Amino acid sequence: MHGPPRIPRLFLATALAVAATGANAEPALQAAKPKRVVKPVPVPSSQHSAPAKSAKSAKAGEAVRDREIPFSVADTVALALRNNRTIRSASIDRIAQKFDLRVVEDRFTPQFGVSGGAIRQRIAGIDTSSYTVTPGVTTLLPTGAIVSFSWADQASDTLGVRSRRSAGLLSVSQPLLRGAGSDVTLAPMRSARLGERINQLRLKATVSETIGQVIFAYRELLRAQEELRIAQASVGRAETLIDINRALIAAGRMAEVDIVQTEADLENQRIRVLEASRSLDNSRIQLLNLLALDLATPAVARESITPARVTTNLPDLMRIALAQRPDYLGQLNAVEQSKLGIVVAQNERLWDLSVFGTGSLGRTSITGPLATSAGITDVTVGLVFNAPLNDLRREQPYIQATTGLQNAEVQLETIRQGVEVQIRNSATDIDIRWRQLEVARRARELAARAVEIEKEKLKVGRSANYQVRALENDLRSAENQQLGAAIGYLNALTLLDVQLGTTLDTWHIALRD
Repeated sequence: MHGPPRIPRLFLATALAVAATGANAEPALQAAKPKRVVKPVPVPSSQHSAPAKSAKSAKAGEAVRDREIPFSVADTVALALRNNRTIRSASIDRIAQKFDLRVVEDRFTPQFGVSGGAIRQRIAGIDTSSYTVTPGVTTLLPTGAIVSFSWADQASDTLGVRSRRSAGLLSVSQPLLRGAGSDVTLAPMRSARLGERINQLRLKATVSETIGQVIFAYRELLRAQEELRIAQASVGRAETLIDINRALIAAGRMAEVDIVQTEADLENQRIRVLEASRSLDNSRIQLLNLLALDLATPAVARESITPARVTTNLPDLMRIALAQRPDYLGQLNAVEQSKLGIVVAQNERLWDLSVFGTGSLGRTSITGPLATSAGITDVTVGLVFNAPLNDLRREQPYIQATTGLQNAEVQLETIRQGVEVQIRNSATDIDIRWRQLEVARRARELAARAVEIEKEKLKVGRSANYQVRALENDLRSAENQQLGAAIGYLNALTLLDVQLGTTLDTWHIALRD
């Protein structure tokens, strides 16, 4: 298993269940009252009663759709990678982090430099001029030895007497105990490389979590859109019920006062439409804010909320999580860093013992009345040591490094168990949410069928307004419940993807670091 499969992008089927016909209920009614046959009351079509209004509404709807900008989940993820401020800030931080690694890795590169100066002075009426130029190079060897070479060129002129000294100086210092050996010398560079890997994993975690937040915000926009559609459908059904009531009143089979409650229910449904519109605007603004886009952008979610079932296998999920989770992998690197710290700290406890050698080769000369010239050949070798006997400060780094390693290992176990808790909870949540979605679909279908049956019964005088209104409320609740179950299931899959650390793989994202 390579992470949760991509959810197929299909448009949600918005058609309600096929309404039950009056003929289906007629035999039972005839059995109860065989001598009474009531013909359904014809309901006037709202399209024929108000053609001008319908045409105007249709044109307004087309104008709104022309201004809409459809967004898919893939579009949203792409925009987040390009515009999201959190991701951009994390990418900017990587510039300094990579340069820090470059500085540490440069410690074995020979360092070149030039020093010198020029002086002209008058003391007691005597003019003196002098200059010094000293180019040099210093390098650190993996053994801990420091090798340096410089060439000093010095000259002065005092009352016509010119002197010059030009000589090269080579020096070597090799520690034998403290600071000696490639394990100690290379430890800072190895630790920096582990730190770079941790920084890369943190960037991956930041991008994954941000993408997850953007997808959740996108789904909230999708939920708000569907809630508005459900609210508008409820208004349409309430208007149809009023048309039925008016037809029954015109036929003399319903008292005129009985329509009042239906009209009040219609106004309540219109209030719900307004509330759904406000929620839709809020959800759109939240998504646009995460995408760092103009908040007035008429973004519309165009994605399926008909999910496919994803089976979960806990052992496979744990294997993927422990191989992909940035926090777990980062802590593994932190443990290795702590081990390197112990190597360095143990070495710090040793005495300072070094051998050194210097050699100078060159010539010095003086021009003037006392002209002389001589060669320079100097060699020096030696051994130096420093042996503190009771300095507890030399033990302090080792104690700190040891406790640091123990804490890092404890933190690693904590993260591992935390990962298992999250994966187990998510796997259970996904399975339960799928079953909830299946039940919600069936409940919505039955509620829609019940409404249509009750309307047909109302037309033939075998039901009452309050029964239809009650079933309408049940249908609206069932539709919202199905919507919530579908969005919850999709969000649970997205959350599992983030928890597995496979979000970038799922969306085929390769971080260019």
